[in-house]
Amino acid sequence: MTDPASLAQLGLNAYEAAAYLALLGRPELTPSEVAGLGKIPRQRVYDVLESLAAKGLCRERENAPKSYAAVDPRAALEMLGQERLAELDRERVRTRTAVDRLAEELGPIFAAGKRQNDPLAYVEVLSGSARIAHRAMALAASAKRSVTSCVKRPMILSPDQNWSFMTTPLGRGLSYRALYEEGALGDPEFSGWMSRLADRGLSIRLSPEVPLKIQSFDDEVVLVSMQDPMAGEPSFTAVVIHNRGLAAMLGLAFEHLWERARPFPEKAGSEPKGLPTDQGGAL
Repeated sequence: MTDPASLAQLGLNAYEAAAYLALLGRPELTPSEVAGLGKIPRQRVYDVLESLAAKGLCRERENAPKSYAAVDPRAALEMLGQERLAELDRERVRTRTAVDRLAEELGPIFAAGKRQNDPLAYVEVLSGSARIAHRAMALAASAKRSVTSCVKRPMILSPDQNWSFMTTPLGRGLSYRALYEEGALGDPEFSGWMSRLADRGLSIRLSPEVPLKIQSFDDEVVLVSMQDPMAGEPSFTAVVIHNRGLAAMLGLAFEHLWERARPFPEKAGSEPKGLPTDQGGAL
């Protein structure tokens, strides 16, 4: 049985669709019969039938009592469809005109607003692992020259996300340096992951302590991820800052730690067979 809602695509409302389907099943029906079969309020059925007649979907028969008969849907719906397409074309033109007019009117307002100084215009605050992961992946994918990373456990990204976060820039030949805590060597799976990345071209050094998760992209954008010290489960808030001055200052801190860190040794044959199950990566 045809769903009355399917006729809404041709511009019929629910009562019109119900009335037309009721009429299709009988040679003719009185308004009260249409109301009963279509479950239409009696006070509405006359207006509904007049609307259907105006749209060419039924014909009024002048008899006593007055009755209505459906028009063959192959002809009636084709005509209704053509009218609907014409209306959509008119609506498309109206929408295009409205878009052009509003863009012209609102453009100067936007331009004036951009001239005002917003102290937080270059700061993004992200909460939750999913949002941080999505933004981190986008930053790694858009880096053009260099990435530096301070790696500190626990991780935010999943193993697969971490692998993509680290290897996407490496695959484009960018300069990529990562500073890990020496404690990472105590985990064979984690150190195997590091060896695997080193083979891909990641420059790794080990520091006794990494105070904070920080990633810098092209010395222009920094991603700082901070763990909530009061949460039972690892919970992070990240800040993305588009500011070259801050990126330069944090870059000096990274270089200070980098110069005092020891290079990660080459370990031939230590590449793990698969991705780490719960650790590894940059975030």
